[in-house]
Amino acid sequence: NMSRRPTPPITLNEYERLFRVIHAVFSAEGGDPSTRCLFFSVAGAYVLSHHHKLKAVSPIAGMAGYNLQSGTDSTIIFGSIEDGKPVSDAEHHHCWIEAEGWIIDLCAPLFDSMAPEARQQTSILPKMFQKPVLHDARLEQLANPGAYVHAANDRLSTTLLTSFTEKPAYSDLVRICDQWYSRPPRKLTPAIRIADEDGRPKDVSLSPIRIAGIW
Repeated sequence: NMSRRPTPPITLNEYERLFRVIHAVFSAEGGDPSTRCLFFSVAGAYVLSHHHKLKAVSPIAGMAGYNLQSGTDSTIIFGSIEDGKPVSDAEHHHCWIEAEGWIIDLCAPLFDSMAPEARQQTSILPKMFQKPVLHDARLEQLANPGAYVHAANDRLSTTLLTSFTEKPAYSDLVRICDQWYSRPPRKLTPAIRIADEDGRPKDVSLSPIRIAGIW
């Protein structure tokens, strides 16, 4: 892919900052887990384009699969595979960010809570997922440790983003993430004060989750 930048768009430190800010804001507002990946990708794309001046940053929805190399039942699939083809819809999908030929998945640190419950007591550490977009990835490759597949669903992406922008509360939360985040070497404020839905002020602290490594 000739348009891919040669180095990852953000550093591990920047990824962790972005994740902890978005996770804190989403959690403080009692966010619905079914909308989590959409919020993370929209807020993340907005902050990346604003603070990092990245070009062509887009939140994407579709089917996604990850082989997490973590023992038994280590493959997570969001969406489904039917007759060897990726399938995604409003109820079964994943969202991620594509930026300059790279995929940034800000929900990756939460894979432990998103993985199938059937896995045999395997704990999934919170790690950064930032990998090149693979245009020729095949679903059967998911059997290989570390493999990943993303199949964008343009119609679904448009539908989800339209519904997101029609909710002013979501836009307000995205702006809070944008105002809270700062790039190193600037210091990141450990807590901020925001107004709840009734207008009462409340303090929100950074997510306690720290990134343990890289996928």
